[in-house]
Amino acid sequence: MIKIFSVINLSKESPQQDSWVATPKEAIQKMLALKQLGADYIDIGARSSFSKSMELDDSIEQQRLEYFFSTPRPKCLTSISLDTWSETNALKYLPNIAVLNYTSTYFSEALTSELANTGCPIILNYLPAANPYALRKTTYSPPSPQAIVDYFSVTVPFLEKKRVKVFAIDPNLGMWHPETPHELKPTLQRKIIEAIPELKKIASVFIVAPRTNNLLNIKLSEFILAQGVDCIRTHDLLALKDLIRPLSRSQ
Repeated sequence: MIKIFSVINLSKESPQQDSWVATPKEAIQKMLALKQLGADYIDIGARSSFSKSMELDDSIEQQRLEYFFSTPRPKCLTSISLDTWSETNALKYLPNIAVLNYTSTYFSEALTSELANTGCPIILNYLPAANPYALRKTTYSPPSPQAIVDYFSVTVPFLEKKRVKVFAIDPNLGMWHPETPHELKPTLQRKIIEAIPELKKIASVFIVAPRTNNLLNIKLSEFILAQGVDCIRTHDLLALKDLIRPLSRSQ
């Protein structure tokens, strides 16, 4: 069964404004609604990874997260995924989350040790840089499906040897270098999606459902589902569930 991660943004600079909430109370109300609609996890992000968003210090992200996590919430809202590339903030909030959606390729000994000690599973992201901000400063080259497979083939065993639980691997359909031609993105995404069966040989696969003009890209999402993805992160829960429902009936 596909696990659905619905999104709540605490980052007001995010271009996905339909997922943004201004206060923790609004976030909790939206989380309850998303859970009732069928979300398995709620992915909380407090800093935008969009290539043209302003760069914010870790401390700004932490202020937003502290405001949220210090607000009491119902016990049913325990399946929280934290979307961050900050090691400091990941370490701080590991006790409060069910999954770490770690959008960095840097793993310190402190982080791997604490992940092993807490047993918090991780969603492992691919980037040809340490994090989305660092990606902006690299020389542009189109993403390579083979490079993605090679990265996970090495990194998953490395983390597992350190007793880190890998929840899933994310080949990254949405964090782009600023120089990536917009018209080329769907072609690049299809090439990455085609690699899902190969990636599934390494670990469960997590994908961000693509959007076009702030709406679910139906064709690419159908293509993702056809490849047998295990987890999907989406801003468009109901539209995605409409695509998943026929698959569930046939299983």
